[in-house]
Amino acid sequence: MKCNATYYNNASLANIVNFNNLYISFGSFATATNILCILVMLSTKQMRQKYGDFGLLSFGDMLNALGMILLGSLRNQQIYNNSFVSLSPFDWFLNPWPYLYIVGGQLPSFVLIVMASERVIAIFKPLIYRTYVTPKIRVIANIICVVLSVLSLLIGILFSYLNRDFCAIPTCNTITSTGRLYGTLNYILIVPLPCVAFILNIMAYVGAKILSVSTNLERELNKVLVCLVIAALTVVLSALPNIIAWGQEIFWNTPTITGYFYIGFCCNSAVDLFAFAFMKEDFRNRLLSMISYGHLNRYFNLREETETRPRRNMVKTISIKPSAHS
Repeated sequence: MKCNATYYNNASLANIVNFNNLYISFGSFATATNILCILVMLSTKQMRQKYGDFGLLSFGDMLNALGMILLGSLRNQQIYNNSFVSLSPFDWFLNPWPYLYIVGGQLPSFVLIVMASERVIAIFKPLIYRTYVTPKIRVIANIICVVLSVLSLLIGILFSYLNRDFCAIPTCNTITSTGRLYGTLNYILIVPLPCVAFILNIMAYVGAKILSVSTNLERELNKVLVCLVIAALTVVLSALPNIIAWGQEIFWNTPTITGYFYIGFCCNSAVDLFAFAFMKEDFRNRLLSMISYGHLNRYFNLREETETRPRRNMVKTISIKPSAHS
C-alpha cells in the first residue's frame, strides 16, 4: 500500500513544532541527569555493588529521554523538508525513537518490580534474603530485565512488519507503529508494573515501620523509602501519561493534553538523580565530589563509603573461652 498523505495544515504543523521543541528541551535535561547518575554509580566498586539496580533503572530512563530528543528533532526535520506524511507502521518503525521508547519504557518497569520484590523479601523474609539474594543473583535479575526488554522489542518489530499494509498518521506512537495488539501489550507492561511495584513498596515500608520497633531495620527502612518515592513518581509521571496515550483516538481525542503528558513521561526520566541525591548521603557526597573534582570535600566535610559493609549473620558469633584448670 502506498501512503504519503498529508494530514496537517500550517497551524497544526506549527503546534507540532512547538511540542517537538519542548520534547527536545526536556529530553536533553532528562538525558543529562541520567548520564550523571550513571557516572556516579559507576565511579567506584562500592557504588556499583550498592546501586547496580538503580544504575540499570537510570539507563532505561536515559533511553526513554533519548527517544524523546530524537522524536522531536527528526519530526521537525521532516516538517521542514515537507516529508511529514503518512507512512506504513513498519516504515515509521525504521525511525530510532520507537526502539528507544519500547526498551526505555519497559526496562525501568521490570527493574522497579525487581527492586520492590527485593525489599519485600528483605523485610519479611530476612533469612532468605541474606542467604539467597547475593550480588550474583542481583546481576542475573538485571540481565533478565534487559533480555525481556530486548525480546519484547523484537516482538514489536515483528508486529510492525505484519501491519506494514496499513497507513499510519505522521504523529504515530507505539500503537500506530506496531499495531493495537502489541501496543496494548506494551502499555500493559509499562502501566500496571510500576503500580504493582508501588504497592509492594508500600507493603515493605509499612512492614519495616512495624518491625523496626523490635529489630534494627533503619538501613532497610531507608532503602524502602527511596524505592517507594521512585515508584510513586513513576506511577504519577509515567503510568498516567501512558494510559492517556493508549486511549488516544479510541476513547478520547485530546492531542494537546496528550502532548503535555508525554512531557511528564519524559520528566519521570529525570527524577532518579534528585531522589538519590536527596535521600542517599553517600550518593550525594560522591556526586558533589565528582562535579567539583574533589574541591568541595574539605569545605562540606563530605564522607564517602570506602568499604562495602558485609552482611551481618542472623546468629551472632559467640566466643567460648576454655575453662581454667584448677
